[in-house]
Amino acid sequence: MNVLDKYRILDDKVFEEFKKYFPKTTNSTFNKEFPNTSILISMFDTSATFIKNSIFDCCETDNNYAVKILFRSLIEHFFRFKYIFMNWAKTKSDSFAKNYMEYGKAKETLEMFKSQVSEQQLFEPKFKIKIWDIFLKDNPRFGNKTRKEIDDELKKLSFNSIMKFLNKELYRDNDETSTFFGKLIKEYSKSSSYVHGGMRSYKEMGENNNTDYRDNEYNRISGLTCQMSNSIKLFTLIMYVQTDKALFNKHYQKIDKIITKINKV
Repeated sequence: MNVLDKYRILDDKVFEEFKKYFPKTTNSTFNKEFPNTSILISMFDTSATFIKNSIFDCCETDNNYAVKILFRSLIEHFFRFKYIFMNWAKTKSDSFAKNYMEYGKAKETLEMFKSQVSEQQLFEPKFKIKIWDIFLKDNPRFGNKTRKEIDDELKKLSFNSIMKFLNKELYRDNDETSTFFGKLIKEYSKSSSYVHGGMRSYKEMGENNNTDYRDNEYNRISGLTCQMSNSIKLFTLIMYVQTDKALFNKHYQKIDKIITKINKV
C-alpha cells in the first residue's frame, strides 16, 4: 500500500464520521445562536474537501503542475477558515461572520465592476463610469457608511491582512501551531509561481522531472492536504462542542484520533 492510499483510507474514516455528525448541525444550538458562522464554516469545509479530493486525484494521475496550483488554493482556504475560527473564538458573536460574508461579496462586486471598466477601456480608452455610485445603488445596506469605512473593512479581508492577524495570534503562545503556520506560509509562497505561470515553476518542473522526486512530493503534499482539510472539520467541531457538547463531543474525539494517525503516516 502506498502513502497516498493510507491517507485516502484515513480520510474516508473522517468522512464517515462527518456523515454522522453533519445532519445534527441543522437543529443544533450553535446553528441557532450563530447562523451566519454556521453557514460560513460549512462553506469552507465543503470547498476544502473538494480541493483536497482534486489534489489526491491529481497526485494519482501524476499531474504535478495542477497539484501545486490546487495546493496553494487549499492553503488560502485553510487560513481563511482559521481567521474565521479565531475571530469567533475571541468574540463568541455571529456578527463577524455576517460582516465577513457581506464585505466579501462587496469586495468581489467592486472588483467585477473594475474589471468590466478595464475591459471596456481596451476599446474605448476614455470610458469611465461612477463605480462607487453603481455599487451603492446595488448595495443600499452600505449607504450609511463612508467610502473610507468600507475600504478599511475590505482591506481586512485581503490575504496579507489575514496573515498579519493570524501571525500575531498564533505566535502568542502555541509553538506547535505557529511552526505549522510558518511552514504553510512558505508553501504558499513557493506555489505562487505555478498559479501565475512564473519562471520558477517551469525551472522546477524541468529540474525535478523524475518519478522518485514527484512521488515524494505527492506524498508530502497529500499529507499536508489531508491535515488541513480534516483540521477544518476538527475545528468546526470544536465550535459546535461549545454549545452542544453532548451532540458533538464524541465525533470530535474520534476525528481528533484519526488526525493523530494522519500526522504519523
